[in-house]
Amino acid sequence: MHDETNKVEKEKWISDDQAMQLLNIKSKTTLQKLRDEGKIRFSQPQKKIILYDRESIDKYLESNAHKMF
Repeated sequence: MHDETNKVEKEKWISDDQAMQLLNIKSKTTLQKLRDEGKIRFSQPQKKIILYDRESIDKYLESNAHKMF
């Protein structure tokens, strides 16, 4: 039996809702800002479809992590 969350975790390209959930943001404007500033990778296979590179989101979060004391 496959767990749906495991499937999502392994997907390279994720939806805006999934990206926002990973980044813990509520605003699509903030997501667009990250995209426009080149902080996260995205693909636009069709005019109204934008997918986000999960690995680039993980790297973005990691690069903003603070070291433990």
